[in-house]
Amino acid sequence: MARKTVKKKTTAPKKQAAKRKAPSKNCPKCNKSLHAAKATCDCGYKFPAKKKPAKIAATSSGERALSQKLAESIEIVEKAGGIDQAKQVLAAVKDLENLK
Repeated sequence: MARKTVKKKTTAPKKQAAKRKAPSKNCPKCNKSLHAAKATCDCGYKFPAKKKPAKIAATSSGERALSQKLAESIEIVEKAGGIDQAKQVLAAVKDLENLK
């Protein structure tokens, strides 16, 4: 009578996850290292909130392109910080539209 050889199932050793440090940021007021998701330091400093760009619904490709230009213009104005700059940006966008 022939014996059947039974192969044992071997499991590969589990890979250990690479140890990484948690994302961090330093408080500009007291220079304490904090987790990146923390909005307020123990010293009372409040980190500015990150703004997400507004999503504008558009139906046609022309409207999407115009909406994209508008969103970019708004972002430029926010960075520049004033209505005078907004007028300059608007004039530049109109000039670009006239070149088409």
